[in-house]
Amino acid sequence: MEFSVDTTPKQPSGCGSLAGKGFGTVFFGLFFLMGALFTVFILGEAFKQLAPWWWPATDCTILSSGVGDTGDDQHPYRALVRYRYEIDGRAYESDRVFHSDRGTPSFDRARDRAARYQPGGAATCRVSPDQPALAMLERRLPWIVFAVLFPLIFVAIGGIGLYATWRGSPSGKEQAVESISQKASSGRGHKVLVFMGLTFVVVGVAVFVPMTGLPAIRLAASLTWEATPCTIVGASMRSWSTDDGTSYRADVLYEYRAGGRDWRSNRVDFFSFLTSGRDNARAILDRYPDGADAACWVNPGDPSRSVLERQFRPKHLLGLIPLVFVIAGGALANHGRKLMGLRRGVEETEIGKDVPAHGPLILKPEVGPVGKVGASVFFALLWNGIVSVFVWQAWKAWESGSPDWFLNIFLIPFVLVGLFSFGVVGHFLLALANPRPRLTLIPGSPRLGDALRIEWVFTGRAGRIGHVRIFLEGREEATYQRGTDTVTDREVFTTHNLIDTGNDWEIPKGTAEIIIPSDTMHSFAADSNKIIWEIKVEGEIVRWPDVSQNFPIEIRPTRVEDF
Repeated sequence: MEFSVDTTPKQPSGCGSLAGKGFGTVFFGLFFLMGALFTVFILGEAFKQLAPWWWPATDCTILSSGVGDTGDDQHPYRALVRYRYEIDGRAYESDRVFHSDRGTPSFDRARDRAARYQPGGAATCRVSPDQPALAMLERRLPWIVFAVLFPLIFVAIGGIGLYATWRGSPSGKEQAVESISQKASSGRGHKVLVFMGLTFVVVGVAVFVPMTGLPAIRLAASLTWEATPCTIVGASMRSWSTDDGTSYRADVLYEYRAGGRDWRSNRVDFFSFLTSGRDNARAILDRYPDGADAACWVNPGDPSRSVLERQFRPKHLLGLIPLVFVIAGGALANHGRKLMGLRRGVEETEIGKDVPAHGPLILKPEVGPVGKVGASVFFALLWNGIVSVFVWQAWKAWESGSPDWFLNIFLIPFVLVGLFSFGVVGHFLLALANPRPRLTLIPGSPRLGDALRIEWVFTGRAGRIGHVRIFLEGREEATYQRGTDTVTDREVFTTHNLIDTGNDWEIPKGTAEIIIPSDTMHSFAADSNKIIWEIKVEGEIVRWPDVSQNFPIEIRPTRVEDF
């Protein structure tokens, strides 16, 4: 039997290569461009917020403080603090509290900020050295800079895709190009997996904490608050234009007395992120019309904190969506970490050193049933988590009465893939109940030409299996450059059945033996070529997912003295 490996690169067709480059450029270029634009915008805003940290400090006097209406429905309330200061003998007045003081939708936040500055009191303000009329009372850390992690994901995807699309063929003599799996085996791919996974975790946590985490904690704490009579002093529908249409929010301002003084607040519930939309806003206004008497819940330890409603509603579960990124990112990072640990273990141990040469070896599957479920769940969560962001935007557009038909049609194939991914998860979940094969290899590290014996036993209800086939397979994998693409071809060069039966008494357990052909190739791994040996188990179950497990084994070369 002659064994040969053909690694000669095949030339791509001109039209196919040009069309592929054009599509790749447009597809990955959009990812890179949009990510880069958002990155520049975020970094520019962060730089503006950081500039006042270098402005000189100046004493100032507070003239007045309170809460004012900005006239902006999206950010209607603002802390109005008027103060006076002097620069070079000239007096100036300002009401800017901090950079980008556009206002806030929360009356409580504006009230608390204004309360820091009492009329007639002294304070320290920061004055621009280039524009003395420009000053502010507070410097804020540019937390927005952490939001740059999200668009950087798109920049990375677009950049890597563009590089892969336009990377030229090797010059000079033909040479093999590493595949992703080979880069991973050198450690670089594993580090990328860990970095990408941690990035998803950070983004998911950054969104989940303010959207759901903190509101849930506050909701739980409010269960001990006291019921207090209050009066609705202002109820209105706030609306503003967005890229997805018009957004709506009910603004209910109410007044109550607690702790010996009067207070105002507009906190209806703690899940403000999940109560937007015209219908939701209208329902809230119907419950709290202007001038009506109501009951609010007040924190006895801090009377300034209150809320009108403290019920948990099913729609609040939508706030769990960011956990998709956390779970998927954590799984990806953990998988990369395990691969890195496995690589270090391989580097520290000689190949085959811990494998018994003559004694039995219990084989481990390449990917177990639990691993298949984990991989399918990871893909389903990651894919549907990303798609859900755009589905949510499409749904909000429907609610606002201005559906985006292009977005709806564009999302159809992505939603179908997401639904199919959940079907795959269900398939592998059912397969968890399958009988599982346990294989013992004797000897544990066979050579070409040796007699190889396999002992198998199925744990679980082996009687459900109607037919089983266990066979040894040798496969070659060759990776090479084809035009601008890196291609990995796989070809099976030998197959030997160990058992192929439908007899009930043979399936649960047994023993089989074969002679490994001496004229084939032993296990081998290089930069662009691999020889892989596996024992495969295939069991058919009627009206249920079949048993399918692969067990990699190491086949050593023939002894020199055998020639």
